[in-house]
Amino acid sequence: MPETKVDLMLTYECNNSCIFCYAAEKRGKVKALTIAEAKAKMHEGLERGATIIDFNGGEPTTFDGIISLVAYAKKLGFRQIAVTTNGQMFSYFDFTKKMIEAGLNHAVISIHGHNADLHDMHTMVKGSFERLKKGINNLRKLKPDFYICSNTAITKFNYKYLPEIAKNNIVNLKLNALEFIFPHPRGNAWKYFDIIVPTLKEIAPYISPTIEIGKKHKIDHIYFRYIPLCYMLGYQNYLSELVEKSFMKEQHVGPEFEDLCVEEGRVNFGKIKGHQCKACKYDKVCEGVWKEYAEKRGTDELIPV
Repeated sequence: MPETKVDLMLTYECNNSCIFCYAAEKRGKVKALTIAEAKAKMHEGLERGATIIDFNGGEPTTFDGIISLVAYAKKLGFRQIAVTTNGQMFSYFDFTKKMIEAGLNHAVISIHGHNADLHDMHTMVKGSFERLKKGINNLRKLKPDFYICSNTAITKFNYKYLPEIAKNNIVNLKLNALEFIFPHPRGNAWKYFDIIVPTLKEIAPYISPTIEIGKKHKIDHIYFRYIPLCYMLGYQNYLSELVEKSFMKEQHVGPEFEDLCVEEGRVNFGKIKGHQCKACKYDKVCEGVWKEYAEKRGTDELIPV
């Protein structure tokens, strides 16, 4: 039976200013959760059967009270206590130590380049790449078996470097798992769509070489996310939303919304397919493309198999 994971968006404030940020327009407008509200939502998640909590944002490590929330999650008995983060706060050793002592055992760290120039260009914060590397080192020093996955947004600036990013994350940063995410065109990714969001055809040649690097090094997993199946031929088992539905149900909860059926909502309201997709053998399992992407570029890139 699939486990239930609650992604708890604590705040939309952040110490990065990513060029693709989906929540950019919410900064300074949507009030962060209070600690009491966050704890209440954690209890509600438990009542719905959740065993995994992922503190998210914005940047959750900048949330005042994050350490106490991690400790509370441990007290409540969540099996996996995670944070999705840009990793900068983990460059502070004392903060990292307190987070691990409180019960943090999993991190998803956003890494958008294989070097400082490329990563920092995406975050718009000089030094962010070096700080996240230091943060990873601190996590490993304090807890050698600490589980770390990377999260890479695919943009027009980095798609040609996806294999290099994968190799760096595995060989140099020694991460456990990697995910490469096609952006949902909201926030900055919508505002600057033509500058930021690549076409499916542009990224297609870089998907298989990137996956092969993960296979070569036998990491826990290397997934692509939000790619139509016609661009994953031969690598369908490396599409996260297709694979994860067998073992995980996601619920997203934030200061101003609740989405307790993420997979269904994405299929029924977030994605769209072309008329030609009805002839594809993957029609029943493929989600298609984001509606915002189709609004900008149509669905002609979708090729029935």
